[in-house]
Amino acid sequence: MSTWIAIALVGIGSYALRVTPLLIAGRMRLGERTQLILRYAGIGGMAALLVSALTPPATAGGGHRVPQLVAVVTCAVVAVRGRSMTRSLVAGAVGFLVAGGAVALLG
Repeated sequence: MSTWIAIALVGIGSYALRVTPLLIAGRMRLGERTQLILRYAGIGGMAALLVSALTPPATAGGGHRVPQLVAVVTCAVVAVRGRSMTRSLVAGAVGFLVAGGAVALLG
């Protein structure tokens, strides 16, 4: 029985955390600087993910960096052409899969 109580409490807490911003969004005014920061938060997150994907691994032996480089270049080209972030990410993922398959077949 205590398991179900814990599940219910976690569910209620998760729902509260998700619905609270929606309920207070209309009453709250954000400053211009905060709006600017939030506008570029997604792009900053993408940059952080890309940098972490391209850093050398901590273990010896490494691995192939070709799929990561292909994914980054593909994603950047699609983004520069003015497409949405979703399309850029999908294009980068496809580039990663294709380059990873090619490396696996050739190496």
